[in-house]
Amino acid sequence: MTNRKKNLLFVQLTIFLVASTLLYNTYQDKNEKIETLVKIEAETDPDTNSFKDIEYSGFDLNGNRYVLNAERADFKTETPELINMKGVMAKFYLKDDTILTVISYSGTYNNITRDMNFKDNVKTDYLTHTLLSDLLSYSNSSAKLIATGNVKGMSIDKGEFSSDNVEYDLKDKTLNFSMFDNKQVNVKLKN
Repeated sequence: MTNRKKNLLFVQLTIFLVASTLLYNTYQDKNEKIETLVKIEAETDPDTNSFKDIEYSGFDLNGNRYVLNAERADFKTETPELINMKGVMAKFYLKDDTILTVISYSGTYNNITRDMNFKDNVKTDYLTHTLLSDLLSYSNSSAKLIATGNVKGMSIDKGEFSSDNVEYDLKDKTLNFSMFDNKQVNVKLKN
């Protein structure tokens, strides 16, 4: 055998041995079982379904379109129609082409009756008017928004008010103010 053939055979044999070693090391653990102890803890009740970035839309009984968004939502399996939400924003597109926007930290939505409740730092904007409250309830059957708890209203062109309870009728576009005790509604009108 010549030197050239000996060198070529040596290189081929070396490549074969390196390749065999690599293949053996790669696949030697294939049949070994790896046991890992994993502890799974449920973050919520197992009877609760949770979602992120949800959107509900539809029409109320008066033909106004609404879109309801939430960062998080969940419902109990025994009452799937009651949706509990966090980071809530609702837009009501009224028939006169105006938009009423409601923002709150939390809320509930009944996907059968289409009633909505907004809680915790509720802010409602309509045209040039802003309404702040602790709680805002929307009744689909009566087409009314009822704000309660630390209600304050501001309007760029009309003035401001504070009240215990404000009822806004979406059909008639009227506001009714009331107090829970003998106090008076505070109103400051602009000239």
